[in-house]
Amino acid sequence: MRRSLALGLAAAVWVGAACYEPPPEEPPPPMWYWHNGPTASDLHDLASTARNDVWAVGIDDSGRGTVLRFRAFQWDIIALPSAENIGPLYAVAADEASGDVWAAGGGQYFLYWNGSQWQTWPHPARGKVVYGLDLVDNLNGWAVGEGGLLLQLDGGAWAEVASPTAETLRRVHVLSATSAWAVGDRGTVLRYDGSGWREATFLPTIDLRDLYFFGDDDGWVVGAVASLYHWDGSTFTKFPSPDVNINYQCCTFIGPNAGFAGGDKVRVVKYVDGTWKIQQDTPSGLWELYAMHMVSDTEGWAVGNNGAFLWYR
Repeated sequence: MRRSLALGLAAAVWVGAACYEPPPEEPPPPMWYWHNGPTASDLHDLASTARNDVWAVGIDDSGRGTVLRFRAFQWDIIALPSAENIGPLYAVAADEASGDVWAAGGGQYFLYWNGSQWQTWPHPARGKVVYGLDLVDNLNGWAVGEGGLLLQLDGGAWAEVASPTAETLRRVHVLSATSAWAVGDRGTVLRYDGSGWREATFLPTIDLRDLYFFGDDDGWVVGAVASLYHWDGSTFTKFPSPDVNINYQCCTFIGPNAGFAGGDKVRVVKYVDGTWKIQQDTPSGLWELYAMHMVSDTEGWAVGNNGAFLWYR
C-alpha cells in the first residue's frame, strides 16, 4: 500500500514537471551598438524613406562627396555621377511617399536621387556651403547653410531667398509648407511662418548644431557646452545635461517624451519623461557623432567621423 502511494505521488510529480513551462524570456531593450560600415569617410547626415532604406552622406579622402545606402542588413557605397566638382556632402533629406532624395554640401551641384540613380542639379548658390536639408514633400522643402544661406525648393525648383541673419545655419526642420525652424552659430534660431523667416529669441550666444520639433509649441535645440534647450511655444528653457563636458552635435526623438542627443567621443544621452540621462552601455571611442536618425520607435542610426556607425536596435 505504501509502495503504491509512493508511486502515485511520484507519477503526479512527474506529470506536473512535464507540464511546467518557464515563462518566455523578454527581449532585451534596444541599445546602441557599433556597426561595421564600408568606409572610413566622415559622415555628416542621415535620412530615410523606410525602416530598411536609409541614406548617409559625407566626404571621402579626396574631399569629394560620398553617399551610402542601407538596404536590409548592410550599407553600400552608391555610385555618384562622373561630373567634376561634386563637393563634400553635409546634408541629405528624403521623401517617404515618392522615394526622392536630395543631397547637398559644397561644390557646384546638388544631387538628386530619381529612384534609380543620382543626378546632378545646379547649385542655386554656388560658393556657399549647405549644411542642412529637409523636405515638405518631393517638390517642396528648405536648405540652409553658410552665411545665413536659405534656399527654398518650391514646386521642384531651388532658389535663394532673403535671410534675416549672416550667421551660418547648421540644420533645418520642416513641419509643414508654412512652418519650419533652423539653427546655427552664435545662438541663431530662425522660424518660418509661411510668409518669411525671422529670428526667434534665443539669448545664449552658443553654437547650435541640431534641432527637432514636434510642433511650433514643442521642440528641442542642442549645441556646444552641453546645451539642451526646450521650446514650449514662447520660451527656450535650458535642461540640465547629465554630461557637462559634452558638445552636442545631433539629436533625434521617438516622441515628445523620448529621444537622444550625441556628440563628442561617441557619448549619447537619453531623454525620458522630462529628464536627460546618460545612455548606459553605449560604445566608446574618440569619434564624434554628427547625425542621429530614428527609423522606427525601436530602431535608429547615428554616424560620425572616420566612418563611425551606431545602430540602435
